[in-house]
Amino acid sequence: MANRKQTIFWILILLALPLSGCTSSPSEDYEFKGETLVESQNPCQEPSESMTQSMTSILVNGEERMFRLSVPSSDAGTKLAIIIAFHGGGDAEEDFPQQSQFDQLGEIEKFIMVYPIAEEERTLAEGDWFLNTAATSRDDNDFSESIVDELSKAYCVDEDRLYAIGYSLGSMFTYEIACQLSDTFAAVASFAGTMPVSPETCDMTGSMSVLHIHGKLDYIIDYDEDWDWKDGEMEGVGTMSNVPGMIDYWAQKLDCQSDNTHAHLFNGDEVEHIVHSECNADARVEHYGMEAQEHTWPNQVDGTATYRLMWNFLSDFTN
Repeated sequence: MANRKQTIFWILILLALPLSGCTSSPSEDYEFKGETLVESQNPCQEPSESMTQSMTSILVNGEERMFRLSVPSSDAGTKLAIIIAFHGGGDAEEDFPQQSQFDQLGEIEKFIMVYPIAEEERTLAEGDWFLNTAATSRDDNDFSESIVDELSKAYCVDEDRLYAIGYSLGSMFTYEIACQLSDTFAAVASFAGTMPVSPETCDMTGSMSVLHIHGKLDYIIDYDEDWDWKDGEMEGVGTMSNVPGMIDYWAQKLDCQSDNTHAHLFNGDEVEHIVHSECNADARVEHYGMEAQEHTWPNQVDGTATYRLMWNFLSDFTN
């Protein structure tokens, strides 16, 4: 009962206060300007040059959308995976967690990092990323698909190795990718998010693997309880799932036949690791629940750097 009261207290606080990483507020003092991609007739016949955090713009349904782009150097013919990293609510101006490490790893492992930027004119009620049951939910899905389409015209993209990661509200949006773009993306990995208990659409038309990391002391996105996220906002999204329930949802949806759970101490923090395997289309569902972790992105998970843990998981899968 005490935990329930504490959860309700924090939700009431959230209703009143915008918090970085979970809510969005329009910014009046920044304006992004981006470069356009240079198309190539034969991208796989050309090498790529290293590029880090280049502000880039593309047109999506007639609207300019922005993202930061990091590309590794590569020889002609090298196919490059893509990771799209969705920032938390209100974090459009901020670096993505472990951004430089992701970029450096991309140079080593030969994958492109994309950091989409939410539209600044969106209201607090809309949120930075539109969730599945919002009337406008396709807007950001179209953005995601357009990023892949446009990058494929400029770089030698491996379209079987497309991935999404996210933090907080960005983590919530990775489940839009998982639900609605499984024919395009192979896997998602995220920290400190959840998804609606009853998403309007979540149809598997391709392979999809899921890695979710969450702090069990997260009082912003509750670990153990279902909750109504910002009642009166994000109309139609409804009740958000507790984290164990969300993991079970994906294990059932992917018809996983085997599961393994173990917990142990690492640096004084008990880490629970759940693995659902033997799933449809060779997918896998994994979860790390960190007993002493709150909402802040962890530098390490169970002894492995978070950015490396995510890549190790994602790179196991193709679509």
